[in-house]
Amino acid sequence: MPTLPMDIRSPSAHSGKYRIPRARRDAVSRPALLARVLTQADDARLVLVQAPAGFGKTTLLVQLSAALAAAPGAEVVWVSLDAEDNDANRLFAALLGALAALDLPWAVPPATVLAQLQDASPASRTALGPLIDALGARPEARITLVLDDLHHITDAAALQLLDTLIARAPPELCLYIGSRVTPPLSLARWRAGGELVELGFEDLQFDLDAAQALCRLRGLEAPPDDALQAALARTHGWVAGLHLMLGSAQRRAGLPAQLGPAAHRHLFDYFAQEVLAELPAPLQQFVLHSSVLPELSPALCQAITGRTDATTVLDDLFGRQLFLSALDEAVPVLRFHDLFRDFLRGELERREPGLAASLHARAAAAETRAERAVPHWLAAGRWADALTALRQMADGLLAVGGTHRLERWLEQLPPDWRESQADAAFLRALCAWSRWDWVHARDEFQRSHDVFAQRGQERDRLVALGLLGACHNALGELERAEAVLCAAADADLPPALQVAFDSLRAWNGMARGDPTAVLAGLAAMADNAAQAPGTRYPNIVDMSYGHFTGLPGTRPLMERLRQLCHNPQFGEVQVPALDAWLAFWHGEPEPAREALQALLQRQRHLPGDVMLGISALHLHSLHLAAQDHCAEALAVIAQVPGLMTPGYSRGWRRTYAHAQARIHWRAEDAEGLAALLPELAQPRSAREWPLLDTGAALVQGQHALLRGDLTTARVLLERAALLQRSGRLPAFMGDARFALATCRAGQGELDAAAAALDEVLAESIQDQGLGLLLEPPGRLQALWQTLEPRLRCPPAAQIQLRRRLAAWQNGDLPAQAAPPDDPLSSREREVLALLAEGQSNKLIARALGLSLHTVKRHVANILTKLALDSRTQAAAYWHRR
Repeated sequence: MPTLPMDIRSPSAHSGKYRIPRARRDAVSRPALLARVLTQADDARLVLVQAPAGFGKTTLLVQLSAALAAAPGAEVVWVSLDAEDNDANRLFAALLGALAALDLPWAVPPATVLAQLQDASPASRTALGPLIDALGARPEARITLVLDDLHHITDAAALQLLDTLIARAPPELCLYIGSRVTPPLSLARWRAGGELVELGFEDLQFDLDAAQALCRLRGLEAPPDDALQAALARTHGWVAGLHLMLGSAQRRAGLPAQLGPAAHRHLFDYFAQEVLAELPAPLQQFVLHSSVLPELSPALCQAITGRTDATTVLDDLFGRQLFLSALDEAVPVLRFHDLFRDFLRGELERREPGLAASLHARAAAAETRAERAVPHWLAAGRWADALTALRQMADGLLAVGGTHRLERWLEQLPPDWRESQADAAFLRALCAWSRWDWVHARDEFQRSHDVFAQRGQERDRLVALGLLGACHNALGELERAEAVLCAAADADLPPALQVAFDSLRAWNGMARGDPTAVLAGLAAMADNAAQAPGTRYPNIVDMSYGHFTGLPGTRPLMERLRQLCHNPQFGEVQVPALDAWLAFWHGEPEPAREALQALLQRQRHLPGDVMLGISALHLHSLHLAAQDHCAEALAVIAQVPGLMTPGYSRGWRRTYAHAQARIHWRAEDAEGLAALLPELAQPRSAREWPLLDTGAALVQGQHALLRGDLTTARVLLERAALLQRSGRLPAFMGDARFALATCRAGQGELDAAAAALDEVLAESIQDQGLGLLLEPPGRLQALWQTLEPRLRCPPAAQIQLRRRLAAWQNGDLPAQAAPPDDPLSSREREVLALLAEGQSNKLIARALGLSLHTVKRHVANILTKLALDSRTQAAAYWHRR
């Protein structure tokens, strides 16, 4: 089966479901109704058109869209929903696909936002932030989002998430919804606030004038007024019923008497006897077979019917005024009315039982987009093909954080069958990997590897082997990780496969304390990744968590990897973390500030991404510590343990405890450091990385130094300095040589102290970095001044290093004017600033040139985003900043 691309990074705007249907030739104009709705909608958050099937909801929405689009600065986007959109992720995939046509300014790539929208959890609701901000970024525009056929969405989580979007929508957005049923949204609240326009079947009912206009548009001689009035009474003004009755009258010289909105049996009989039966037999078959498609395009219709004249047939069907709407007039792409499609599918099963599954399989094979092929494979019962498509989608999905979406697809496969499949185990392993749940990932990778080996699927086996080795390494099973490296050493692997083993070599070298292996692994990974530019996830982005930052010789290699990942067409979640770590460690204040803001924004918008959150918190704490905001830094780093999943090894938890200890050391907080010693100083287990020995000696030596016990401190720090020559994590633990220099100077051994400090300065200059100097500032400056005459480092280089250090530490990296994790848009910040001055809504509206209604919406959004209850609390929030 050919590989199916998956367009997840930029939702397609070319699908027919995003095109406003063409108005039918016999669509009756309702100018008075349109004018009333448009006037009421000026201050509305939501316009709801709710009526039973066949009352003309879609026709009215098409006419409203045309009127709205004619206004200056107006943007109208349309989504025709269907049963495939019935979960939170698929619903918002459709919304983002429609909005792609507006080219909104996204702070986070739309595909990355989409991957987080899985359910109605707080994390998913938070992830709506970039969408809401993008919609509000054009205050001069009026955006209308039309969701037709919302009754197909019954998933509670999807509707709750949609409710959140409407509640938090900026004033620039108004939603128009068409539905057969009343959706479970916060209608009462919006109704009470005057922000809801409702149209029911009473508003859509045809009157005598409309019925007469319908006759004229259909080229029929209008029946007498009394006959039309009687027909309107029997149908309750039901548009579809009138269409049917007029068609019968044309052939039978009289209007049927037993039709109405509730007479579904009669309606189906009519379809069967008069609509379908009137078509030539080949067209009947075409229509019945095509009913399995949500949209009728020439290519898909040809694939399932075998007809090479599908374009001509679709034009013919639309010209016959069947219950079809044109989503794309040029191609053409058509869509059956729901009632007609439901009837056709039932009729297909009655006439040709079991054929629908075969038709779904043909549709799936013809689809060019994997996410549209998978539902057809599932409907066809072709589980293996569905799984193959999911395997092809996996890397792209997971690179943007789409773990839950992939897992949801997997859950739709039959459990007994799914559990026996190596591909399913491999995909479950990747999902666990994306959460750094290494225990679960290891077990699933092992299962998939073994089955791939038995079946002779060598490429798949090697992919699973590389990731299995990474799990062993992360869990401290270093001998097993090395065994994986040995197993792959003699294999002649293409670059795309070699990258995983290069990554493992670098991580294993760090874990074992082998700096040569670290550099060799990173260099080989950069070389091979350059030859396989599509190799992104999961290996390259795993370099962006700070673990390799500050290791001698890694900077140019990390820069190469950063450049490989920095491609606008890719939307990997972790790339901003790599930018932020490099800019911070190497003392580039402005880039560091911007990169940190981007990272924290992404972390706020993507709360479900565990490692992104941990990396962001870690780096943010170091930024704060560098500017002596140590209490705030400790509060930030203290959040990390709460994000760690059960699959984290104990060694990783201790690693981040060392990051916390480093901040206590910089603050010269002996008491805080002492509280961590019971955990950090205990002997390393067999499954923990040897570099933890370095950390244990370092933190104990630093604590002894703070207590003034120089003898004990020196023994421990000399041990730490010796151990770190092989194994260390500078961004987590710092460097033992500065504390050792301080200890030696305190004992009067100034030459020995200068030798230790010289090593730190030389490495900082060679690496062009400042991270090694993130030490207690008072002690650093005093020691530097005392030892300056004895240092071998050239005076000019020392001066330059000091200047850079001062700029780095005084660079106000966590910007104060607009905190990196501020959820407000720029317009909302303007409103909040005036509100904090005590100005009323009227004065704010006058100052910013906004309507009073718009200001009220902004104030409501501010309170919602900040989780505040009153204007007073909002003002206090502003002043605290």
